[in-house]
Amino acid sequence: AAGAPKFNDVPVEPLPYHRLWKADPFHRWWKPLVEFCISGPVYLVLAILVSIPMLVAPLLTGSAPVTIGPNGYPEGMFSSPFTFLIMFLSIALMAPCVILGRLIMGPRPLGLLFSVAGRLRWTWLATCITIGFVLFVIVQGLTVLLSAATGEETPTPSFDPRTGVWILLIILIVVPIQCAAEEMVFRGFLMQTVGRWLKHPLWAVLLPAPFFILSHGYGLWGLISVGILAVIAGVLCIATGGLEASIGLHVGNNVTTVLLGLFGLADPFGAVATGPSDAIVTLVVEGLYAVLVLWAARRRRIPARRDPAVT
Repeated sequence: AAGAPKFNDVPVEPLPYHRLWKADPFHRWWKPLVEFCISGPVYLVLAILVSIPMLVAPLLTGSAPVTIGPNGYPEGMFSSPFTFLIMFLSIALMAPCVILGRLIMGPRPLGLLFSVAGRLRWTWLATCITIGFVLFVIVQGLTVLLSAATGEETPTPSFDPRTGVWILLIILIVVPIQCAAEEMVFRGFLMQTVGRWLKHPLWAVLLPAPFFILSHGYGLWGLISVGILAVIAGVLCIATGGLEASIGLHVGNNVTTVLLGLFGLADPFGAVATGPSDAIVTLVVEGLYAVLVLWAARRRRIPARRDPAVT
C-alpha cells in the first residue's frame, strides 16, 4: 500500500558481525549518520564537562597547571590520581554515548552492537580477557628479564603508596571500561556502519582503522603499532562474531602496559620515540593472541554469525 513502511529483506543466510543491521527489518542506510550526530555531540559535551575540574583545580589550589605532552596526554599522570582518572574517564564516556545513539536509532536489539548473539557474551569475554592478560604479562616479564640478562640498563622499580594505591584501583576498574568503550566505537559502531553500506568484511576492518590510529598522538612506529592492533581486533570481531575478543586484546595490552608504568618499569604515555622493533613485537604478540583466541573460539564453538531464524 502507498505510504506503508518499507522493510529490509528477510535474511536467508547467517549474518556476520558487520552486517547485523539486516537483523532489524526497520533499519535504514541513513540511520548511522543520525546515530553519530546524536552520540558525537553528547560525548563532546560530557568530555568537556569532565575535563573542566582538571583544568580548574590548579587555579583553586595554587598548584602547577596541567601541561599536555607531545603525545597528547597530560604530563605527570602517575603522580596525580585525579588527572589519571579524568584522562581515562573522559575516554570511557564514549560507551554510554554510543549506547544512547544505538538505543534511539537501532538496529535492534541493542545487543547487536556487542555480538551476533544479541548480547555481550560474558563468559567468552572473561576467557578473552584472561588470555590477553596472561599473554601480555608473560611477554612483558620476559622482556624485562631479557633486558637484564643482556646487560641493558633497566629502570629500578618504584611505587609511591600515597598515590599508587588510588591509581592501581583506577587501572583495574576504569581502564578496562575505557578499552571496551574504544572497541564499541572503533570496532562496534564504525565496523557496523561500514557494513551497512559495503558487504565485504575487509572494508569493515580497514576503513575504521585510520580513525583509531589518528586518535592516538604517537610517533610513526607507535602509530603503526596502533594500526596493527586495529586490524587484528577488526579481524577478530568478524571471526568470532563480536567485540569480546577485541576487548580482551585491548584490555590485556593497556592494563599491563599502564601497570608497568605505575611501577616505573615503562613509560606508556611516551610512545613517541618508538622504533620498528616495537611494531614487530606488537605484530608477533598480538598475532599470537589472535591465534590463541581463534583456537579457544573453535574449541568452545563460539558462533561467528547470527542465524536468520533468530532475527
